[in-house]
Amino acid sequence: MNLLRNQFIYQVFVRNYSQEGTLNALTKDLARIKALGTDILYVLPIHPIGIQSRKGTYGSPYAIKDYQGISSDLGTLDDFKQLVHETHRHGMKLMMDVVFHHTAPDHPWVKEHPEFYHWKDGHLTNKIGDWSDIADFEYENNPLLIELLTQTLLYWLDLGVDGFRFDVASMLPHEFYKAAFPKIKEKYPETLYLAESVDSGFARFLRYNGYTCLSDSELYQYFQIEYDYDNQEKFIGYLKGENNLEALVEKYRTQEIIYPSNYVKARNVENHDNPRIRFHTQSYDKTLNWLAYVFFAKGIAFLHFGVETGTDHLSHLFEKDPIDWTKLDPKLVLWITSLSKMKKDKIFTQDDHYKIISHKQDVLHFEYENEDEIRVGLFNVGSETGVLKVDLPSGVYTHLITRDVVEIREGVIILSLEPIIFSILK
Repeated sequence: MNLLRNQFIYQVFVRNYSQEGTLNALTKDLARIKALGTDILYVLPIHPIGIQSRKGTYGSPYAIKDYQGISSDLGTLDDFKQLVHETHRHGMKLMMDVVFHHTAPDHPWVKEHPEFYHWKDGHLTNKIGDWSDIADFEYENNPLLIELLTQTLLYWLDLGVDGFRFDVASMLPHEFYKAAFPKIKEKYPETLYLAESVDSGFARFLRYNGYTCLSDSELYQYFQIEYDYDNQEKFIGYLKGENNLEALVEKYRTQEIIYPSNYVKARNVENHDNPRIRFHTQSYDKTLNWLAYVFFAKGIAFLHFGVETGTDHLSHLFEKDPIDWTKLDPKLVLWITSLSKMKKDKIFTQDDHYKIISHKQDVLHFEYENEDEIRVGLFNVGSETGVLKVDLPSGVYTHLITRDVVEIREGVIILSLEPIIFSILK
């Protein structure tokens, strides 16, 4: 059993959350975020951004030049403290994004501690060519680097932060985690850790080139939650028509046998690095099914801010590009709030009696079972019509979200373009 599977993470990029793009503007909207059912508010990096090699007008929030500062366009440290206070007052936890694989090339440590960094032919460089606005750390034989980064975590925890999402967590070595996390645990044993583990293609690239790349299984030694990126190739492949749905279903099944029984994946279908799910589907109904999947599949639910407007536009990371909240979709909001409420049911915390069932049609089918019920979720991601064969008892049941009638007759259920979620009581 893992109680994190009852939880819901809401991801925010402060600059583009509002027209103001400030911490204070986010604080003012916490009641709406909480009303969705959010348990954990996760904010992208809020620190000053490097100027050297900057991308775009504002630069990437992942090119940091001061780990203990607040970017002036977002507000002040007092504004951040107020955000933390109000997040807690609304009954949510606050998770910060930390970027410990690299800094901006004009971070003070480049001059103060050049030994911290990756150099090639006398030039400060990075391992990933596209990441041209950053300078990579070199952890080997650098205990001082690990100590300073550990102190950074403690600094923010002292200010009330509840946990951290680690950027490219797979690229940090065991030496860091083994040194830093026990020190954190001594003072803050309840700290939450979310790992941005990497997709299979990126992992192959890193390991081929001899760079650190911890597997998801290795990361579970340190993190309670990990990204679902081990499925990413087949997920995106399905959305692009490059593989069938069964290839993705098999990836879900594989997770059940290769990770610890209480593993928690952050189930998500979009984030700041990946296009909106609506961009891929270009369909309201398919989008709704994927969002419902996020809450039903075994794991913690994870939504990217703005998804509740139904937009297919992903905010630019390096520019001012705020969400248009006037387009908030009442139906999507109602589904999200209802799904997050359902997510609190104990059955979602269990490790066992969980099935992923295959069909010829493009329908994701998940079931949980305990001594009281069978909880069924059918997600029509292919907008299929007609009927679906199911190995479930005949009867008339109640849709747990819409309260509509769901009927199974002789092993057949009529498909809906919307998600079908119901319980069969024993």
